[in-house]
Amino acid sequence: MDFLSLNELSERQVNEIFSLATKIKLIDNINVLNGKNFVLFFPESSIRTRITFEKGIKDLGGESVLFPPESLDKREELEDVIKYISNWAEGVIIRHSDFSKVQELSRHSSVPIINAMTSENHPCEILSDLYSISEKKGNYKDLVYTFVGSKSNISRS
Repeated sequence: MDFLSLNELSERQVNEIFSLATKIKLIDNINVLNGKNFVLFFPESSIRTRITFEKGIKDLGGESVLFPPESLDKREELEDVIKYISNWAEGVIIRHSDFSKVQELSRHSSVPIINAMTSENHPCEILSDLYSISEKKGNYKDLVYTFVGSKSNISRS
């Protein structure tokens, strides 16, 4: 399953992801990605998101190979690139400014594509924020912010 946008997930899927995240946190040395390889496309300027993905993959027993996202801007057809990558990787994680490139890779890929951030959205960060809120608050859906005027006029219900 690809993860390009938070809008693609149902409430049930979000809850399943949160449940899985909680289980993984509670088990030491869970190697659910043992023997799995991931290709990452991240710019040099991405430090926190890239490290988070690399460490997460490694902590779960997987391996990752890093490429700059500009390598997706070459003349080679993205369909050919992703078909080649799909031969030896179990997933691709992409941080690229152009959301349409991530979508095109997804259309032609036989392995999951994860959007690590584009100019349009940052679904992994949003999902992790919601998970953190759910751990502190319980039901993240109960948290509603109404913004009126400046930041100092934030009403929480």
